[in-house]
Amino acid sequence: MLTHIRSLALVGIVTLVAGAAHAQTAPAPRAAAHGALPVPSIAVVNTVLLQEQASAMKSIKEQMQKEDQSFKSEVEKREKDLRTADQELQQQRTLLSSDAFGERRRNFEAQVSESQRYMAARKRQLDTGFSEGMRQVDVALNAVLREIASERGLNLILARQSTLLAEKVLDITDEVKQRLDKRLPRVAIKLPPLQK
Repeated sequence: MLTHIRSLALVGIVTLVAGAAHAQTAPAPRAAAHGALPVPSIAVVNTVLLQEQASAMKSIKEQMQKEDQSFKSEVEKREKDLRTADQELQQQRTLLSSDAFGERRRNFEAQVSESQRYMAARKRQLDTGFSEGMRQVDVALNAVLREIASERGLNLILARQSTLLAEKVLDITDEVKQRLDKRLPRVAIKLPPLQK
């Protein structure tokens, strides 16, 4: 199969050379005035596999799972406290004057609003921490891809997921993962200060 593809590539090169010879006798098209397009030198990377297996990504997932669990516990505790406060308020409804009940009801609603603001701020904090961690991975991954492209003379690297067909020899995922793991073995998620 690989021999067949190499021979197809040779046919393509011969066609390109024949086309170039023909272009010398024909008037040059407008696009040629800006220079000839480079011959494609392509590789593919399985980004889904990198997201699952790269050390930096694993460290981000582990940290975010802990933070998410903590956040979930906070939400559950606040919801339980608010339910309890609401039940107590409903039980006191018949015992309190309408003014006293109205005052306690407003206090309860203020607690609910404060809790919602806190939870929204906490979610933003987690999202920001995650985004910053992913930005670090993107920077390191970009550097690795540029490094490999320079070494191999690549001028196009495609995500495997957006490619319908690619020969195994074009896949550089393993090399990218090894270099990324070496360059960025772990990402420490730093949560920004909580802003309500």
